[in-house]
Amino acid sequence: MSFDSQMTRCPRPFDGDLGTEAVARMPDLTAPVAELIRGAAGSSPYLNGLIARETTWLSQALDDPDAAVTAEFARIEALPLDEVRDGLRITKRRLALLTALADLAGVWSLEQVTGHLTQLADRSVDVVVKTEIATLIQRGKLPGQSPEDVASAGGLVVLAMGKMGAGELNYS
Repeated sequence: MSFDSQMTRCPRPFDGDLGTEAVARMPDLTAPVAELIRGAAGSSPYLNGLIARETTWLSQALDDPDAAVTAEFARIEALPLDEVRDGLRITKRRLALLTALADLAGVWSLEQVTGHLTQLADRSVDVVVKTEIATLIQRGKLPGQSPEDVASAGGLVVLAMGKMGAGELNYS
C-alpha cells in the first residue's frame, strides 16, 4: 500500500513559501505527499532542514517506509568502525524525518512511531557498544579476544528500562 493511500491527515504550513520550496526540491511527489511536505517543511525549520538534506533518500523511503527503516538498521549494523559516528548521525536524521512525516500524516500509529524510535535507540546502543569493544580488541585491551568475539567479549550488558524498555521512546 502506498504512503499517500495511508494518509489520514496533513499539517497546514505556517510559512507557505518554505513549504513550497521544499516541495520544489521533490518534483515527483504525489499531490497528497506534496501537501504533507509543504505542511511539515512550512511549519518546522528542523523538518525543513532534514527534507533539504535527505531529499533523494526521502523520495525512495516514502515508497515503502517500513522497508526504509529496516534498510537503515541493516546499514548501520554493517558500517566499518571508522564510519559509525557519521553513519549513526545520518540514520538518526533520516529516521527522525521519516517517522515525523509518517506520524504527521497518520500513516503510522502511535505504537509504530514510538516503536521505530525505540528500535533506533536500541540498534544505536548495540552498534556503539560493539564498535567500542571492537576498538578495544584491535588495541589489544581485551586479551585473548578476536574480532569474532565482539558480540560477547566485553561482558557488558545494557539494560533498557522505563520508556525504552517499554518500547515507548518519543522524539525528545
